[in-house]
Amino acid sequence: MIDFQISRLIDYAVKNKLIEEGDRVWAANRIISRLGLDGFKAVTSKEPLPKYPSEILFAISAWAAADKKIADLSSAREILETEIMGLLTPRPSDFTAKFKSFKDIKKATRWMYAAQQTADYIKTERVSKNLSWTTPTRYGRMDITVNLSKPEKDPKEIAAVKALGVNALKSGVYPKCALCAENEGYAGRLNYPARQNIRLLPLNLSGEKWFFQYSPYVYYKEHCIVLNERHSDMLINEKTFVRLADFLEQFPHYFIGSNADLPVVGGSILNHDHYQGGNYVFPMHRAKIRKTFKLKKFPRLKCEVLDWPVTVIRFTGSRKDALAAANRLFNIWVNYNDAAAGIKSHSGAVRHNTVTPIARMLKGKFQFDIALRNNAASKEFPDGIFHSRPQFHHIKRENIGLIEVMGMAILPGRLKTEMKEVGNFLVKGDLNAIKISPAVTKHYDWVLRLSKKYKFTTENAQKILEQETGKIFAEVLECCGVFKNTPEGNIRLDNFLALL
Repeated sequence: MIDFQISRLIDYAVKNKLIEEGDRVWAANRIISRLGLDGFKAVTSKEPLPKYPSEILFAISAWAAADKKIADLSSAREILETEIMGLLTPRPSDFTAKFKSFKDIKKATRWMYAAQQTADYIKTERVSKNLSWTTPTRYGRMDITVNLSKPEKDPKEIAAVKALGVNALKSGVYPKCALCAENEGYAGRLNYPARQNIRLLPLNLSGEKWFFQYSPYVYYKEHCIVLNERHSDMLINEKTFVRLADFLEQFPHYFIGSNADLPVVGGSILNHDHYQGGNYVFPMHRAKIRKTFKLKKFPRLKCEVLDWPVTVIRFTGSRKDALAAANRLFNIWVNYNDAAAGIKSHSGAVRHNTVTPIARMLKGKFQFDIALRNNAASKEFPDGIFHSRPQFHHIKRENIGLIEVMGMAILPGRLKTEMKEVGNFLVKGDLNAIKISPAVTKHYDWVLRLSKKYKFTTENAQKILEQETGKIFAEVLECCGVFKNTPEGNIRLDNFLALL
């Protein structure tokens, strides 16, 4: 059985050009050495090979666990599977040379993305199990994803992880975090993923060394991560905008953006400076325009405010003008206060105002979308004034990061089973069961309103719940808007824009 699976894996590696035909014996010996086998007999099979290797790897790790060669733990099995694929993945220097051999950057990124899928670094089959749909809202269609790959994180936990970044520097933890360049080839441990099959592409951004990689859990087409060589906290400043522009000049077919650099409004990793990008058009990119305005210092720059739940200001023009305007906007916003709107820039030395910047190239022009963010809290809203309200936590409690600002919800995996249970009770008309069920009682108030709005059947229940979940996501984004799209909000927005 194990000879058969090793043979299939080597066939897969040859077919997908991870190794050459002449590497078969060498590859087999590397794999059997890792598995503690004394020998190997190649098995010929007419069985079709899978598109991705996870099925074969699962069979090998299951054999290893059953034979007591590794612990029968999912983490131990995944470490072994990654190590075996690492034995078949080209060395980083060869990988980079291949990337650079392409004359067309679109072909180069397409190759690299496919190569990382083939090497099982991008967990394509696992990600394909995520639920996804679109929901129409007053802002246009939102992309909704129920993430079945990762556990839900509490905002307080995310803030604590940022603090651990400093401790990692002192304690000598290696690698210091999941985004450090030292992960390339790392063997992993039971509480930390193996990374023998990841490959990083070195980049020069603003005269500094950065790296380009793809996300193992892609949420959209060619979802990439651009990470700082140094393990340093997320920080938005003038260099951020320059780096985004530098990236676009090298990858003009991608968008690139940064999570905010503060807890609550930042993403899930705040202790390593990084950006996210990819080959995808988000709902925010298709948003209508709320208003236009002019900047005297930049007469040729197109300046707009998007009709979007989060307050987003867009600059489109030359690199020089777009960078200067984005930097000016950021510097003014950092110290901006509007007590009536709940906008408090600082509590003593603690800063609350920041931005989520996103950039892309359109017909040779640089386009910067700057989302204004604030993480101040109050007695009324202890989790954050511009954060998901408690009545929406049954659907979405986590931080609203870069991807979600652009209109793609990343919702917790628990919703898959919870929505199924809720739907079954609604079809039966048993609201009391929802109220007393420990798993779904959190949804009761929401479901009670829906029961008065719809007649639920076996055929329509899940569809209705999906669409109403998407509408809640739009409301969560509205919570994050610092200048609400109301008459009063528009006046306060104009006051801020006048400062530019």
